[in-house]
Amino acid sequence: MFRRLSVFFAALITAVFCFGSSIKAFAENQQYSLTMNFVTAESGAIAGSQFELYYALDPDGTLFGDFADLDVEVGDLTSSENVSNLASTLAAYTGSTENIDEVGTNSAGEAKFDDLEAGIYLVIGTSVDVGGILYKPKPALIRIPGHDMNGELVADVVANVKYDRILPDPISRSVTKVWDDNNSPSRPSSVTVQLLKNGNIYDEAVLSAENNWSHTWNDLDALADWTVIEPKVPDGYTVSISLDNTKFTVVNKSNTPTTPPSQGTGSGGSNNPPSLPQTGQLWWPVPILLASGLLFLLVGIISCRLSDDNVSD
Repeated sequence: MFRRLSVFFAALITAVFCFGSSIKAFAENQQYSLTMNFVTAESGAIAGSQFELYYALDPDGTLFGDFADLDVEVGDLTSSENVSNLASTLAAYTGSTENIDEVGTNSAGEAKFDDLEAGIYLVIGTSVDVGGILYKPKPALIRIPGHDMNGELVADVVANVKYDRILPDPISRSVTKVWDDNNSPSRPSSVTVQLLKNGNIYDEAVLSAENNWSHTWNDLDALADWTVIEPKVPDGYTVSISLDNTKFTVVNKSNTPTTPPSQGTGSGGSNNPPSLPQTGQLWWPVPILLASGLLFLLVGIISCRLSDDNVSD
């Protein structure tokens, strides 16, 4: 009896894995889509904004293509704040990177990209002037496929565009350098940052301790897109750029560990393991395997008791 049950459950587990392999193969061959929905509270749907799409990171969170050549800090991809900063950073360095597609929003404010593979995409939209008010889309990183409210995979992702509402008055932009290196002696005495107007170099500034590592540009055109980049990241550092209202913050983080590694990592270990599952990793078989293991244990206990009863008889 026990042998028959063992054969049955072994066949069941084999079927489960075969079925799981079929699902995985289907997922790898699945084609996805992304729709950007650009609708504002004041002016409704925004038509005529051109959205560019870049394949920025692999599904496991590794920078891809031209982005892999950048000294950019990826960080925690489960943090919405970090993802927003990463999107702004990558968007600032797309000047020499070719997008994979470009689509304009229609009268409903929708721009749809089809035939996409699994991955993490960078989306950048152009500003649109509506009645003297500039609506500027914020760069976004969007994972394909996505998840619905129940955590189920969604092949056709719809994302609402986050945007800045800018009035046509002269504006200012400031930049501040922040060092994350535990006061390393290898920190350079100065760095150069560039202010870009609509993707082109407008001005540059040298930041150092003499000006408190900061600079401000005044009387800028409010209807232009302004970004800041660090054209030459110091050796041994990565860069992350964020924008809070009118202030850019450029963070340089040292690649050299500033604290002793935690115990148990070993010489080849990493203090920052990836926060995302590896490509193709499936978690759904785990509860099935656990349940199967419990059934095997239960059958074994019953078999042992039956054997004991037979012996006692």
